[in-house]
Amino acid sequence: MSTDNSSEDRDAERGSPFGVSVLASTVISVLNGKQDDVARSMRNSVVRSLVRSTLRAGAFNAEVLLNDLRDSRIEPNDIVDLYIPEAARALGEMWVEDAIGFAKVTIATARLQGLLTLLAPPWAAVANDQAEAINTLLILQADDSHTLGPHVATAQLRRLGASVRLLFGPDERTIVRVLRDDPYDLIMFSCSRADALAPIAQMVKRVRAELNGAPPIALGGLVLGLAERVKERTGVDLVTNDVRVAFKLCERKRHKFKSAAR
Repeated sequence: MSTDNSSEDRDAERGSPFGVSVLASTVISVLNGKQDDVARSMRNSVVRSLVRSTLRAGAFNAEVLLNDLRDSRIEPNDIVDLYIPEAARALGEMWVEDAIGFAKVTIATARLQGLLTLLAPPWAAVANDQAEAINTLLILQADDSHTLGPHVATAQLRRLGASVRLLFGPDERTIVRVLRDDPYDLIMFSCSRADALAPIAQMVKRVRAELNGAPPIALGGLVLGLAERVKERTGVDLVTNDVRVAFKLCERKRHKFKSAAR
């Protein structure tokens, strides 16, 4: 039985080998698990080429790299779901093994994120009927440097037909104001640090206290490998690294609401 101050939490917070090893295996706070993607073939040679391209000194051209990937017959969805997360994982392992420095990891990860910018469908194109699109608010914590994963999740959600808005480091008052100004069907927190769980719990509590009929709230990210009892500690409805699970939760709630309104 663990407590809120578990040894895993303390190790993660002070950057011990435990926390670093988890970082190497998951690298980024991805609201994205491998899911059934293990059944989809991934070419290691392409991953290695992607890593080399993002680490190469000098100017970086994301469009040229994407064209090279397409020439290698790599589907855009596979680039988002498989190759970018796997390249990020490989970069994390290289960092842990002291093969590259943190600065290079940061630059390479930013370049991977640049690829996502070109691959993710724009907000306006997520659905033919915006009235039926699931409006999602994706919240990152202040000082959270793991932003690639949430951008992967954004691309995946938009592919599913969701409209996604990202908020970086908002306080409780800002979140409540945003939710009052625009209707959202789903709130998702991305979290990579155990010490951010308590602030998220306060945000969840305030949202539910000040809004009637608050939407489902999900949480995912690197923290799921660093802390225990995350759902209980934050009060969210769902803890998952699979964006499709959160999406389905929202769809079920909307369907139930529509059925009750008839």
